[in-house]
Amino acid sequence: MGDKTPRRSRDSQPSKPAPAAIQENPKVPKAPPPPPAGLYSELGVKDETKEFGDLASRDRSEDPRGVVLHRTESPSMESARNSYRDQIAHGNHVGAHYLIGENGDTSLTVPTDKVVAHVRGNKDADWKGANAWSVGIENVGMPAKLNPKGDLREQVKAQELSPDMRARLLALPDDKLKAALADGGYELHHDISGPQKRANWNLVNRLATDHKLDIGTQVQAHESVDEKTLGEGEPIKEFLGAMQAWPSKIAALEAKIAKLRAQPDADTATLERLNAELTRDKATWQAVQADKTARENTQLEAEKLMEQPGEATAREHARTDFYNDFWPRTQALNAAAS
Repeated sequence: MGDKTPRRSRDSQPSKPAPAAIQENPKVPKAPPPPPAGLYSELGVKDETKEFGDLASRDRSEDPRGVVLHRTESPSMESARNSYRDQIAHGNHVGAHYLIGENGDTSLTVPTDKVVAHVRGNKDADWKGANAWSVGIENVGMPAKLNPKGDLREQVKAQELSPDMRARLLALPDDKLKAALADGGYELHHDISGPQKRANWNLVNRLATDHKLDIGTQVQAHESVDEKTLGEGEPIKEFLGAMQAWPSKIAALEAKIAKLRAQPDADTATLERLNAELTRDKATWQAVQADKTARENTQLEAEKLMEQPGEATAREHARTDFYNDFWPRTQALNAAAS
C-alpha cells in the first residue's frame, strides 16, 4: 500500500529563517581616532584642537615648508586663549598652530595640516601667501613700552635682550635707533624665558625633522617677514641659531685643547680649566639630545615614582640650568673655544 501522507507543494515548503542582523560586538572597542597632525605627546604638547580648531580656515593642500615665530603680546596663556575664543566667536581665523607659555607649557591649538592666518608676508615677497604652507608658533610675552621722550639708549640697555639683538640696537646711531624703535611703536620684546627656549628647541627640531626643513632658512621671525613689533621673533631665531652652533663649538674646544697639549710649554692650569669646561658642556649637550625622548621620559618617570633620583634626574637638572642660563653658558663656551 502506498504512502498516504499528502505531499507539500513547493509553495508550501517552510521558508528558511531570515539571517540575523549583523550586530557590532559591544565588547570590541572601537579604534580611537588618529591624533591631530602636529600633536607630539612625547614633547608634552597638549591637545587643545577641540576648543580652538575652528581657528582653521581650511585644510592644507601642501606639506608645511616653513615656520614663523611669534609673540602673543598678552601676559598669559589664558589671555591668549581668550583672544582665540574671541576670534572664533567673530568667525575670524587669526591665530597660530602652537601656543607656548612662559613656563614652557605647549599646546596644539590648530592641527598642522590646517591653514590658520598668522602671517601676511607684506615685508618679504618670498613669504607672501605663507599661511598656506607655514606653521605658526606663538610664545606668550608682552613687549616693554619705551618712553619716546626719555633716553632710548638707556632704556634699551635696561631690557633683558638676547646678546645679538642688544648689540645690534646699541650699535645704531641715536637717530637710527630712534627710527627703529619708532617703527615698532616704541615697543620692544625681551628675550624668551628658559622654559620657552627649551620648548621651542624641541618643537622646532621635531617640525624640521618631520617636514625636512632647514632651521636656518625656513624658520623665520615674524618681524622679518611682516611689519611687527621689534623683537617679536628675533630672540627666538637667534637662540635657535646659537643652539645649532653648540656641537661645532664643542668640537672647536676639543681641537684647542689637543693643540695646547701638543705644546711642550702648555700651561697646566689653562688645560685643567678648559677640560673642565669641555666635560661640563659635553655632558650638557648629551642631556639636551636625550630630552623628551621615549626612553628619557620613561626613566624620569620611574625615578620619580620610586623617589630615587638617578642619572635621568641629574640630566633633567642639567637641562633646566642650561636653558635658564643659556646666554652666559653660550658666551663662556664661545670664549673657551675661540
